[in-house]
Amino acid sequence: MLFKKYKKFISVAMASAILLTGCSGPEQKASTVNGNKEKAEPIVVRFGTGAIGENDPNYKDPITGEYRMGEEARQTKLKVLDNIRQTLNVEMEFVEFPGDTTEVLLQSVLSGDPICEVARIYTYGAGTILGQNVLQPLDEWEELLKEEAPPKVFDKNYFLRIGGDKETTFLPLMYNIDYIEAVDSLKVDGKTVYPTDLYLAGEWTWSTFKEYLGKIDSYYENSQAPDRPERRIEAFWSSHYDIVLQAVHAAGGSVYGRNGLGVESKETKEAVAYTEELIESHLVYVQNEGQTNQDIVDGRESIGKGETVFSLIEDWKSRGHSKMLAEKGQSMGYVPFPRPDHMAFDDPNYRDCRIPGESYGILKGTDPEKIPVIIQATYMYLNDETGEPKEEEEKDVFIGMDMFHPEIGSDMVDIYRKRASETVVNELADIFSMSGRFIRLVGDSIYGRNNIPSYPVAIEQNLGIFQEAMDIKEKALNSGTAQDNVSPKVTKVNEDLYSYPVGTDLSVIDFKADFTAKDNIDGDLDMSTATVEIVDVDNTKPATYPGALQIKIQDSNGNEGIFKQDIIIFDDKNTIPPTLVAKEDYRELKLGEDVNKINWNNDFIETVEDKDGISLKKQVEADLSELDTTTVGQYNVTLKVTDFANNEAAITVEVEVVKAE
Repeated sequence: MLFKKYKKFISVAMASAILLTGCSGPEQKASTVNGNKEKAEPIVVRFGTGAIGENDPNYKDPITGEYRMGEEARQTKLKVLDNIRQTLNVEMEFVEFPGDTTEVLLQSVLSGDPICEVARIYTYGAGTILGQNVLQPLDEWEELLKEEAPPKVFDKNYFLRIGGDKETTFLPLMYNIDYIEAVDSLKVDGKTVYPTDLYLAGEWTWSTFKEYLGKIDSYYENSQAPDRPERRIEAFWSSHYDIVLQAVHAAGGSVYGRNGLGVESKETKEAVAYTEELIESHLVYVQNEGQTNQDIVDGRESIGKGETVFSLIEDWKSRGHSKMLAEKGQSMGYVPFPRPDHMAFDDPNYRDCRIPGESYGILKGTDPEKIPVIIQATYMYLNDETGEPKEEEEKDVFIGMDMFHPEIGSDMVDIYRKRASETVVNELADIFSMSGRFIRLVGDSIYGRNNIPSYPVAIEQNLGIFQEAMDIKEKALNSGTAQDNVSPKVTKVNEDLYSYPVGTDLSVIDFKADFTAKDNIDGDLDMSTATVEIVDVDNTKPATYPGALQIKIQDSNGNEGIFKQDIIIFDDKNTIPPTLVAKEDYRELKLGEDVNKINWNNDFIETVEDKDGISLKKQVEADLSELDTTTVGQYNVTLKVTDFANNEAAITVEVEVVKAE
């Protein structure tokens, strides 16, 4: 299909090249030598990227001198570039962004000299760059975009492509196969009923999943996790946001999708209610009741540690988790998130969630006459169009499931490939900066925080915050000019800790002197315009107050940069030595290992704190006078720490230097 598509593109491109040769600037004019007309000068298309080694097949590592791209992929890209050259008379040049993509693109467009024609935009960067209004709308050339079908924004095409189509779900539902096989109540006639069995039978619904979790939860109620026996094995460890996101899409909705804002839809309300039901029934473990992003991180990391049966984890991390389980003699399975009970199994609205991956757009300031061939050349490059017939290949299984499991391996592969073939980018909440708002509102409504009522009522009361996010983006896109939406960067000029005795008046301290600020447009900012805030510090109570010092400064466009720093209040009258305890099992050192890069705190120390529980990790010093990592053997290393009141503690650990495997 793609080959046929490009036959159409090529004919358009050749006509465009002829047109450009006849009427465009000097770059495109044909030259005559000895009375013979030669081919027109090639059209140069600059492809901008923040990772040039991944895009330019001719790029060599400046240190090793080796090609950065793998040889097989490199040879394919060289053929593609030659095909583009021969077919379209286009020479692609690769430009590496000299800084952060969001800053570089904005600066170049504002200067009237775009750094490239085609920009590769990293995952999660599309929203910021779209709000800068630096991307050329492509509706005039929509015919060339049809089969790629990138999602529109406010009914306009701003992207050549948004990555993620035909891939597995953003957060696939994975499970520990061995843990499931151990649960007798999940067996019928002595044979385990796997999630894939229920899915293929059309019975994998929200209520079925809840019943399934209930049996698992009962079995592992008094269990011990393998690495942390103080923890039990959970039936399902996740976060309210991850569950809601999957449930919304399984029901056919979205936070913000191809049909616009969906936070008040029936599907979203049903998904929130189901998530709340799972949490209230204690069938899913949600750490910290969703008060911070940590519960999201911990939930996604739990399955590889053997601490849960089910988990929603990043697709790209799944292979790492699968490897961790394999080291425990276990394997990992996959199943789509279940659908609502009222939805038919074959309902096309029963779908996976896919957020935007890397995206590609054309910068404003690009010659409009070049855009047709730019579009065609870019698609040919991204789709590896070598000009040679392509053999049909089965899609690789990207996620780390046990494809060779004797009972369900082939079923999982078939399900995976079918779901992946049907998956398109359908969740654009990040582009509109809505994800954080949605996470907070759902969490507040589920846990009853901040006097927020149930979600159906809460969303009616707070719909304006989502509409405001849309309005900000739409206003920027309709402004007619590029918009600076990049916050200044505030930098601390020293590594000093902010530690003060009990009773210190923090308001009289000149914190600004320790900071500088720089803006991508304005340059260096005057720190006298910055504000200093001390947040939630009790200077009568010894403790570490995370992020309590906040230095804020605005650029000329009202973008605010912020730097948060911990403040430590300590008891200067304390005479009790700090607690310094080594880990029971600390690691070996490799022969030749650089001692200056060893993290003694994390690798060798279990506890290091003063009598009030204030962490002293940054104060640990290692005496390396007896250590020689150039020779295999055992050595003593003394670890010493001094607390803020100058009390000392020290321990000696015996470390072993071994040959690297």
